[in-house]
Amino acid sequence: MRHKSQAALEFLTTYAWAFVVIAITISALYYFGIFDFGKFLPQKCSFPSQFKCIDFSLQPTEVRIKLTNNLGEDIQIRSISITNDASPPITCTSNLTPISWARATEKDFAFTSCAGGAYIPDERSELIVSMDYFAVNTPSHPIHKINGKVDGKVAS
Repeated sequence: MRHKSQAALEFLTTYAWAFVVIAITISALYYFGIFDFGKFLPQKCSFPSQFKCIDFSLQPTEVRIKLTNNLGEDIQIRSISITNDASPPITCTSNLTPISWARATEKDFAFTSCAGGAYIPDERSELIVSMDYFAVNTPSHPIHKINGKVDGKVAS
């Protein structure tokens, strides 16, 4: 009877070692980034239809976005800012004061001194761009707020 239980224990021990080897192999592949499928996803910039994202650039300390005003009327931008869901969020400075923006024209927005918020070179970052604006020719100038997203890899 004793030899049967020893054979069963040796059988289970062999499979346990095989399981440990497989777990170590999968852990090593994960550690070296083989299973990081985020690097294969395309970079994208999405805004509501009123503003078309033409291009964007994510540099280690700078974010640049080029947008087109598709509203059909001239607007004045009161504020524009960048944030993300990291804790603490990204901080960027911009010298953007109230900007007049004619309809059907492109405008470049640059944010400098970007730091924190998991904004790391050679890593993907998802940024939320918030903009407050009003139509110049509209009486009482109601303030509109939009949010757009920029998702891409920060250059090195």
